[in-house]
Formats: sequence, C-alpha cells, structure tokens
Amino acid sequence: MWILDVLGLRTGILLGAWLNAVGAAVRILSGTKFVPTNSRFVVVMIGQTSAALAQPFLLGSPTKLAAVWFGADERATANMIASLSNPVGVMVANVLGPVLVKHNNDIPFVLKMFSVPAFLGVAMATLGVCSSSPPTPPTASAESKSEPFFTGLKKILQNKAYLVLMIAFGSGIGLFTSLTTLLEQVICPWGYNDEMAGIAGAVLIAVGLLGGGLAGVYIDKTKKFEETAKVAYGLAAVSCALFAVVTRMPHQPVLIVVSCGLFGFFAFALMPVCLEVGVECTYPVAEATSAGLQWMAGQATGIVFILLCQLLEVPRRFKDHKCHGKAKDDKVPDFERAMYFMTSAAAAMAILLICTFKPSYKRLEMERRRAAMRILNAGNQRRLPTFPSNGSISENGGDVPGSP
Repeated sequence: MWILDVLGLRTGILLGAWLNAVGAAVRILSGTKFVPTNSRFVVVMIGQTSAALAQPFLLGSPTKLAAVWFGADERATANMIASLSNPVGVMVANVLGPVLVKHNNDIPFVLKMFSVPAFLGVAMATLGVCSSSPPTPPTASAESKSEPFFTGLKKILQNKAYLVLMIAFGSGIGLFTSLTTLLEQVICPWGYNDEMAGIAGAVLIAVGLLGGGLAGVYIDKTKKFEETAKVAYGLAAVSCALFAVVTRMPHQPVLIVVSCGLFGFFAFALMPVCLEVGVECTYPVAEATSAGLQWMAGQATGIVFILLCQLLEVPRRFKDHKCHGKAKDDKVPDFERAMYFMTSAAAAMAILLICTFKPSYKRLEMERRRAAMRILNAGNQRRLPTFPSNGSISENGGDVPGSP
C-alpha cells in the first residue's frame, strides 16, 4: 500500500509484474531434472511465495488506476475490469488444470503453461506502463493530493462505515477463497470428480464476471453504491445457502453448476462496488490504502475460514465417492458442517452490512462542489463590467449602443 501510494502506480505495477514472473520461473525450475526430487517442494514453494508477494501490488492497483486515469463516470467500470482480471486467471486455471494434468509427470508441463500469462504481463508492464498518472488529471479528486500515508491509515481505521465494509468485504473474499479452494473436497463424496469441480469453479467465476461487469456499469451510471452492495450481499448469502443444500444431493451436476453460478454472480457484483465505495467514504485517504486493507482482510479471513472448514470436516463412508485421499478405515472427509458454517458467516455478514453500513460519498461531494464553483466563477466572469475605448461601461462585455 505504501509503495503504491507514495512511490506511485507505475512502481507498484512493475514490482508486482516482476515478482509474479520470477515466481513462475522458479516454479518451472522445480519440475526440471536439475532439481533433486527431495528439493522440489521447497523450490516450488519459493516460487509460490514470490508470486504471493506480487499479489498485493496487483490487487491494490485497480482503485488507484481508476481514480487517477479515469473520469467520475468511468471509475467503477475501469475498477471492475482491472479487479476482475484476477479471477479470470483463476477461472482459466480451474478449466485447464484438470484437463492438462492426468498424471504426476504432467505437472512440469502445466507449470510452463501457467507461466505464459506471467511472462506476457511483465513484458507489457515494463514496456507499456510509462507513467503513474496522465498529463492532465481527469477529475478534481485526481488533481488533489491524498493524505500522507500514515495519517490516512489512522483516519481510515477510525471510520465506522469503512470498518463495517472492510469486515463484510473481507468475509466475502474469505468465503470465495474457501469455496474455490475446497470445492473438489466438498462435492467429491457425492460422486463428482475433479473435472466436475473444475467446471463448477469456472462457471462460478464466468457468471461472476457478468455480475461484476453489470454492477460496475450500473454504479457508474447511478452512483447507488450502498443500495447495490446491500442487495448483492443479501442475494449472495441466499445463493451460498442454496449451494450448501445442493452439495448434499448426489448426481445432480446441473444443480451444482447453477448454484455456483448464482453465488458467483452476486458475490462478484460486490467487488467493484465495495472497492469504489471504500474510496468514496474514506476520501481524501489514498486509494491503494483503502483497497489494500479490504484485500488484506479478505486474505486473512480466507486463511481462517479454510483452517476452520478443515477442522469441521467429519470422516464418513460414502458409496460412490470420487475423492482421491482415503482415511485408514476407508472414510473420506464430509464437509457438511463446514458448508453450514460458511452459510452462517455469509448470512451474518449480510445482516451486518444491510443494517449498519451508512457511507458518505466524500469524493463525489467534493467533485460536485468543485464543479459548482467552476460554473459559478465562469458565470461571474461573464457578468463582470468592461470598459470600452470610448469610456462607457457595458455589463455584457461590449460597448453600450448609442453611448457618447
């Protein structure tokens, strides 16, 4: 957050792109014959760590990119496109992973394939991102200076509306992370295989992209951040409950896919809305600070939720399970209690957001005041009297007809 806000957008994007590319390259090395078999896990985790270090730079950039480079009626759409590019990569991995990896010796090949976007991204960032800001600021807020980093951090943590948003958004990201991480383990006891999990995960994200796209365009046109966030969160919680019920039904792939799609549609609609309204209610705090804290809350919650879900699993015998790992007594993990936990968390966060989130749109209000002042000043300039060469005074800027 500090680098993006203090050293600039370009520095943050370049660091993120290069760390991601280095991580991809190290992961490829882990699958080569030059690395001893007993060292491969350590090497691949070094690459994974490098890629993880890149993530905050890339996830924290969209709100700043939208605020600095785009107009007031374009920011949410720009933020939506940039933010949702991250789950697009997850969707591609969900689809290609099960297709490309059939045996252990396929893993080096898939690591090479998954490195292609990282290498393309570092080339585009290095050659294409030449400046942190445009020559002419598109809005009054882009022209003004943000709060100093630590002053802004202090203010943001004292903002009640933002804290509610951060908790709700963080829990939503945690739920999405848990669901996509554990999806295969949740459905495999009921006769679904890896490919089905990949399809369901891809549909969740693909339909989610549609929801996020529609939400971004809608709030750009209407500025109804609060209403959109509350409706989307409430329906996402309902969809999560539906998915929890459907996952207990064996051999119902259509219902699994439909429930995943509904959850993705409403959950992804929250992303551009929450990130933008977070900037609105904390202005003039820098955009990367607002977005960065929301993403940090999401990552931390994701870790907690995944660990809790694994603690809540109960080994059971299933007749037609497609799970890879088995317990000693031929039992596989049942995630029924974990799904009920995630549904309860979604419902609790929806109630919290709907009942207590009352944001003020500080950035929009400042821009409207500035616009009104410019109109007023322009009107006053037109009404100022002028002094023509013959000495007569005209209030409309010209000589008075018939004056001596």
